[in-house]
Amino acid sequence: MKFGRWLNSLTFIDHVIILLFFSISFWLAHLTMNGFRKLVERTNQNPYAQEFRSSPLILSVIAIPYTIILYRIFGLFLTELLKSTF
Repeated sequence: MKFGRWLNSLTFIDHVIILLFFSISFWLAHLTMNGFRKLVERTNQNPYAQEFRSSPLILSVIAIPYTIILYRIFGLFLTELLKSTF
């Protein structure tokens, strides 16, 4: 199944869950980048070294695996819970 067909076959609840997981994943990616920045600052003793900067692309690249992992672990349970609730 192609990606576009898969997206069209999802229900509204599935879209909400994926959006929720993606939001959580961006928060986790932000924490990861902050932790990596602190690690680089702590280990780098060169006063002339460039500052470590993160871009939105790198943040997205880190967030996508987090989203996949969260969806694989909690996706089915959360989908069934929301379907039974609503």
